[in-house]
Amino acid sequence: MKYCAPVLLASMMIGGCGEDSFAPPTVEVESSDAEFTVRAEGELIAAESLPIALPGGIRMWFNISWLVPEFTDVKKGDVVARFDDAQVQLDRDQSSLDVAKLEFQLEQTARTGKIERARIGHESERVSGERGISELYEEVDPRLFSRNEIIDALSDIEYLDAQADFLDWQSETFDQRTDAEQNAILTQRDGKLSSLELQDTALGMMELRSPADGTFVYARTPWGEKIGKGQQVQPGRPIGLLPVRGKVKARLYVPESDAVGLAPGQLVRFRLDLAADQEFVAAVESVSPVASPRDRTNPQKFFSVDAVIEDVDPDLMRVGSRLRAEIVTGRVEKGVVVPAQVVYGDGENAYVWVVDGGDDVRRSVRLGRRSPDRVEILDGLVDGERISLVAPPDAS
Repeated sequence: MKYCAPVLLASMMIGGCGEDSFAPPTVEVESSDAEFTVRAEGELIAAESLPIALPGGIRMWFNISWLVPEFTDVKKGDVVARFDDAQVQLDRDQSSLDVAKLEFQLEQTARTGKIERARIGHESERVSGERGISELYEEVDPRLFSRNEIIDALSDIEYLDAQADFLDWQSETFDQRTDAEQNAILTQRDGKLSSLELQDTALGMMELRSPADGTFVYARTPWGEKIGKGQQVQPGRPIGLLPVRGKVKARLYVPESDAVGLAPGQLVRFRLDLAADQEFVAAVESVSPVASPRDRTNPQKFFSVDAVIEDVDPDLMRVGSRLRAEIVTGRVEKGVVVPAQVVYGDGENAYVWVVDGGDDVRRSVRLGRRSPDRVEILDGLVDGERISLVAPPDAS
């Protein structure tokens, strides 16, 4: 990796030979051209690719039981992923059993309905017959029957009329009640049949095949991890990609603490690990709005930077190739640039320790552009002055 030479003349000032005459290391201020850079690591990713995913339209999770190794050259129709069907098969068996139970309930409801309708009919005939007998007492000769017998017969007519009205209501509402009960069972059955159809469809999707020739690359989850064995995926979300040859770009990861001044359009110089003797250039395309961990096991956060490569070598630049890069975040012409370690404070309270006649004097400075290890001084220092690389022992 080629980096710009320092623009400051650094020297170690050690006076005398005794311990008491030791002087701290200093750096001499010298105006010169300077370049601010941020270092990063990353990989090549597909700029254009054909996604490989289970067909959409089915809402359920699939457990990946096997994936073809990443960067494998596959042909159209080759199996690239298999899914665990054990749970789906168990769910299907349960749905099939539920459908059978509901079918039995429908048949049972129909048989019970016939018996109930026959009972209502028989009861109606009985009530009608008994009422006919009771009506004989309405016009009988009081000399033939006692008063109590006649009163009981008239009471029976009122009771039998009430029974007849109730049985008429049961007969009139029987179909409605039976239909409601059967419709409830049918609704449950239709739901189970839908689940059964869904599970049958899922069982036919336990293998995923490549739609074209190409190099299979694992897709990433929404949180940035690569898809892998044991993970769950939904139809419609890519499991892998077939990158288009020659359509690649660089994805760089910059530690949150070093991400100073990153912006689209900046120059990127990088080298591939498999071709460290060649340097390539790119331009920053985008910078992630927030820093986030690259995986769940490491809390360190990074900004993700995508860069468009100026001249792609399709034979050398393959998706997944690792790289090291530096991003040029700014340049200074004939300016004062010092190591970041010599500047204390920040903003309007920034200062350095200037060596003046053997003493360290605190001096306020105005800051300009910066990188993780260098800072531009706009005002407060002049050429030839020396600043201490460490604060004096008695500094607060």
